[in-house]
Formats: sequence, structure tokens, C-alpha cells
Amino acid sequence: MTFGFFIGLTFPVAIAPKIVKIARNPQGAERLPPGIVVLESDLHLRRLWGSPSEDTETRKYLLALAVGYTERVNVDATVHKFSNNFDVVLFHYDGRMTEWDEFKWSKEAIHISARKQTKWWFAKRFLHPSIVAPYDYVFLWDEDLGVENFTAEAYINIVKKHGLGISQPGLDVTKGKKLYHVTVKRDASEMHK
Repeated sequence: MTFGFFIGLTFPVAIAPKIVKIARNPQGAERLPPGIVVLESDLHLRRLWGSPSEDTETRKYLLALAVGYTERVNVDATVHKFSNNFDVVLFHYDGRMTEWDEFKWSKEAIHISARKQTKWWFAKRFLHPSIVAPYDYVFLWDEDLGVENFTAEAYINIVKKHGLGISQPGLDVTKGKKLYHVTVKRDASEMHK
């Protein structure tokens, strides 16, 4: 045991031998070949086999919806309002995924299922910045949002024109739903902050 000195006082200091642990990856966790791990990805589907000419063009936008099968009619109308420039991901909070095959577009969508979860639960886990980085815009949409008077490309033009990083379409107060004041469409203006 040694003693340390501090302004004239002595106190015991125990000196233990240093143990240096070297981190080692477990067997099988060797470096992966180049091209396997990348800095960013996207949710665009790619073929497993066939010619690269069969690949669809990578899309510029992402539409993500938390959905329940009972809202399928409105979800179908919503997806049809978005062009072929959109990848679509459905977050199923009711566990019903296979029933969506009745819609042609559903076969090209990404389906993720976890019962009784919210869109924000899904978004935090599956819309990581490295996944959404390649997209120009990401739409995290509600399944029950009316789209009768909505056009995605026109909306994107407004967002680009005003340089908006985050936005929400104005909702129609006459539809009878409870709305937050900030989301209500005001007069005939193109946008409000």
C-alpha cells in the first residue's frame, strides 16, 4: 500500500494491477466483402433473379402508412393519389397482411407487421435516416386522411416552391372531424406557416 499526499494530508491509495481486455469479434463475424455493407439504402424492391433490365427505376419519394385492414378502401384511394415515383410501405398494426393482395399495387409494396403499434413506433424503427436518405420526400401518412382533393405531385411542387422541410396538407374543416387549428386549411392561399 502506498500513501498519497494532498495539501499535507495523507490517505491510503490502493494500486491494482491494470487488466487490459481486448475486444474480439465472435467467430463468424469476420469482415464482410465489399458492397455488402453500405452507408445508405432505401425501401425500393429489387429482383432476386433475372436480368438487371427487369429492375424498375429507383423511385424519388416514399409513402409510408400505418394501416388496419378495415381502412383498406381509403388506403387504396390514398395509394392511387400517389404516382409511380413513390415506393410504398405499409405498417400493419393489426397483423393482417396477406389480405392486401386484392390490390395490384400491394404486390409491389413493402409490408411490415407488428400488432397494436402506432405509426411513430414503426417510423422510429423502420424509417432510419440511412434508409430514407435517398428519397427526396417521405410521406408518413394517416390511413384515414381524405384524399378526394389531393394530388401528390402538385403538393410536392408547393413544398419545393416554398422550401419546406416538413409539412402537412391543410385539412377541410367542413368534414366534421376534430382537427387541430394548425392543420386547418385557411382561405384560398397556397400555404400558411
